[in-house]
Amino acid sequence: MSRSPSPALCLLCLFLLATLLAACQLPPATPSPEPVVQVADTPTAVPPTDTPTAEPPAPTPTPVPPTDTPTPIPPTDTPTSIPPTDTPTAVPPTDTPEPTATPEPAAPQAVIGDSGLNVRGGPGTNYPVIATAPPGGSFAIVVKNGDASWWQICCVGPDDKEGWVFASLVTVEGATSGIEVAKEIPEPPAAPAPPPAGAPRGVLVYSVANMDAEKWELWEHNFDSGQSKFLFDWRTEVEFSPDYRQFAYFAWPGDVSNDQVGIWAMNADYSDAHLIIRGGAYPSWSPDGGRLVANSGADMYVFNADGSGLRRVGPGEYPAWSRTSNWIAHRACVGGGCGIYLTDPDSGAQQRLTTGGSDGQPAWSPDGQQIAYISQDDGNFEIYRVNADGTKKVRLTDSPTSDGLPIWSPDGQWIAFRSDRDGTWAIYVMRSDGSDVRKVVDAPVLPLWFFEKMGWRP
Repeated sequence: MSRSPSPALCLLCLFLLATLLAACQLPPATPSPEPVVQVADTPTAVPPTDTPTAEPPAPTPTPVPPTDTPTPIPPTDTPTSIPPTDTPTAVPPTDTPEPTATPEPAAPQAVIGDSGLNVRGGPGTNYPVIATAPPGGSFAIVVKNGDASWWQICCVGPDDKEGWVFASLVTVEGATSGIEVAKEIPEPPAAPAPPPAGAPRGVLVYSVANMDAEKWELWEHNFDSGQSKFLFDWRTEVEFSPDYRQFAYFAWPGDVSNDQVGIWAMNADYSDAHLIIRGGAYPSWSPDGGRLVANSGADMYVFNADGSGLRRVGPGEYPAWSRTSNWIAHRACVGGGCGIYLTDPDSGAQQRLTTGGSDGQPAWSPDGQQIAYISQDDGNFEIYRVNADGTKKVRLTDSPTSDGLPIWSPDGQWIAFRSDRDGTWAIYVMRSDGSDVRKVVDAPVLPLWFFEKMGWRP
């Protein structure tokens, strides 16, 4: 049985739901008015439950009044003449004045970009992250490494730590010619022991509902090191591009201004965050990485990776574009028949794979041969797998609570999913046949979790 949410949690969910319904409307990619699409007598997809939303009030910066400009002091009057004295007075010699010290030039500053930046314990990505430099922060550059590809900056975080940032990811203000090479650089940590043969590999990026702070957070879990770390506030619904060089996500008002809420993308190293298109939800990349598909209400839209070419595809939810073909898997109800469908966004061809009214959240295997999805066919939400031609439906999980949000590993050997089977929400992995289930990390979600998604890169 599912746990009953607390009243406070319900209020939060209702608040978040109202925000997403208001925010997640895809606009046209050009300044022309938003298209109004009316489809007569076409049944729209009915989600298994309400969509989670979250929108905290954006903080209003307190204006700081400028300080008064000091009034210049007028010069004193100069005497018109000096009266002569009868007898010259001997002037004793004065001490030799001390030379005035030349002020030290200001230390050059490393200015952090709009996305923030990891600060490491040494000059290289093999050193651990010791702090996160905030977006727009300015830090004094202390020393550099031998080839000036990394700067050591000061001082970052509540503990005022010195740490290293990648030089090409910051803007430098001031002259760098006088920056010295560090005399002592710590030895890089030993490489972590490889995971056991057959264990999941790579990095999983996922969202967490921080109920105490009443906000969404984005985290990553590195399967090779076993470490999890916080990345950003108010970013959810991750999808990596087919080449794994970047990922799309949904940015909430807590992360961006209200007129930029929508689908964004950034590099896999978490740099160069940029808006693709306002509104929308649940983005997924085309096989060549040139287009994306996303939800807006009960409809699907495709658009180019630069936000242009916005076009409605038709009714559907939870769109997932195959990595090997032009088929988009999604939930829909067509002519009264609900389930998982495949739709070609260019030709309009469509075929039905499953017949469950609660089926949703389809996720393609990397080879495009199978689809994992959720269904209540057996009473509660479980994860199933079906061939791309609709054959060989298999139930993968068996839990009295809820399992959902499946995502395949890049090698196709594992499926990660969310579950509250142990009383709290966490991420688990299992082999693609449903065996060898392992808990990965605690990761709370809202009771209305259906529109979340995770990303997995090598």
